[in-house]
Amino acid sequence: MVEVDLDTGHVTPLRHIAVDDCGRVLNPMIVEGQQHGGAAQGIAQALWEQVVYDAEGTLLSATLADYAMPSAADLCSFEVANTETPTPLNPLGVKGIGESATVGSTPAVQNAVVDALSHLGVRHLDLPCTPQRVWRAIRDAESGTLADPWREPPPVFATLPVRGAAPAPEAEGADI
Repeated sequence: MVEVDLDTGHVTPLRHIAVDDCGRVLNPMIVEGQQHGGAAQGIAQALWEQVVYDAEGTLLSATLADYAMPSAADLCSFEVANTETPTPLNPLGVKGIGESATVGSTPAVQNAVVDALSHLGVRHLDLPCTPQRVWRAIRDAESGTLADPWREPPPVFATLPVRGAAPAPEAEGADI
C-alpha cells in the first residue's frame, strides 16, 4: 500500500506484506532479516533505483551519492510470515528465503502507485516510479495528454523465426 502526493509525485510506502515458504526454519531471526532485506530491495527498485547516463553515455549514477537508495526512514514497517513445507531434496529440509519480497515487492509497489492514480486514467508508469515520473503522469492526465501505454514491439521481432515453425522458403539452408 502506498500514498501518492498529487502535488509533488512523491510516493510513500505505507504497508508491505510478504509470505515465504523457506522449508524448515532453522533461525527465525535470519529468515525475518532476509524477508525485510528483500522487501527493501524490491521497493527501492520500484521507487528509486536507476542507472542514469547522459547523452554522451557517461554514467551519472556511478557512486552511492548519486544512486538513489532508501534508508530505513524512507520505508514502512514490513509484515512478514512463513509457511513451513520442508523439502525432501536436502537433509535439513530448507529452501531459499526472501524471494517473495525481492521478486514480488517491485511489481506490487508499481501496481499500487498505478492503482493510486487510476482515478486520473493512469494505467502504466515506467520504473522506477520517481517523483518526477509520477508528477508528469499526473500532469499529463490532468491535461488530457496521457500517452497510450501500449508500445508496438521493435520491427526486428517480425524477422525472428517462430519456434516450432518451418523456416520460410527463402531461409532454407541459411544460417540463423
